[in-house]
Amino acid sequence: METRGSRRPLPLAAAVLLVLASLAAVLTLAVRGSAERPSAEGVAAGRSGPTGPAPVDLAALVDGYTAGFTPGGPYTVPDAGQRRAIADGVLGALDGQTEQAGRSLARVGYRLTEFTEAATGRRVAEIADGTDAGSRGWGRVYLDLSARAGWSVQVPHPVSDARTEALGVDLFRAEPGGVLVLAGAHRRAGADGASDVAHRADTVFAAVVEALTGRGLPGIQVHGFDEGSLPGQDAVVSSGAGQPGPAAELTAGGLGRAGYAACRAWREKCGQLGGTTNVEGRFAAGLGVPWLHVELGNGLRTEPARRAVVAGVLAQTARGWVAGQG
Repeated sequence: METRGSRRPLPLAAAVLLVLASLAAVLTLAVRGSAERPSAEGVAAGRSGPTGPAPVDLAALVDGYTAGFTPGGPYTVPDAGQRRAIADGVLGALDGQTEQAGRSLARVGYRLTEFTEAATGRRVAEIADGTDAGSRGWGRVYLDLSARAGWSVQVPHPVSDARTEALGVDLFRAEPGGVLVLAGAHRRAGADGASDVAHRADTVFAAVVEALTGRGLPGIQVHGFDEGSLPGQDAVVSSGAGQPGPAAELTAGGLGRAGYAACRAWREKCGQLGGTTNVEGRFAAGLGVPWLHVELGNGLRTEPARRAVVAGVLAQTARGWVAGQG
């Protein structure tokens, strides 16, 4: 029987083997930890980490998508069947009919995927073109799956109206239950104004917005203007071709309380910025569904702090709609 102090030292060879085994174990753990730790690129792209897909930064995703939008860029006019298939896919996803939505979208090369959004932790569905990196210019749709869909934010002129795409993301994040509808090309990409989705009814953007409006979802469409064209005003709020409701006054008042001068198009002269010819607005007016056209000066879109304030004001409007406050 051994007692403390009577243990014999290990032979030299055995001691060396024990040290080498310990070092091997440490190196194995280090390599494994490095392999399992997701990279920054992996997080942005939604690649898998040790516990499943990494969260996706929606702002980075949208910025990457819109980075190549230029005047004269690629754009293909969709036919009626293609527009209907994508709109049906969006409605199917809205209803939780994932397989049905996927089949409808697949017929025109679109796909439906889901991810966890990094900034909010909410589950989001993306409906996007799966063919040739979306070079047809038909756009994308993002659905917040954390709550019942109750409103939409529409971005018809990303890049052209600088950083309206970023404002769309900020607003989508700010209030649950939103649908972000994003145009897929610069407004001057198509010939003869074909890609200006705010003024063309034969677009995927218009088809999707009309489908959502037909379900009774109110919408906020965000635009940008040069402050020099309307001196003294930071924003213009209107209901387009429709009658102004409580949401229009709530939005204009909220911008005013935030320190921004907001022209109320239903009772003031606001230049040509009232959105009365907007096709999505005309459709909403025909159904009596609340819809807002919000024009924002450059600083309110391009400066992150000011843009966040605007998103907060618009989120209050969306919140009012969800609460049934018109």
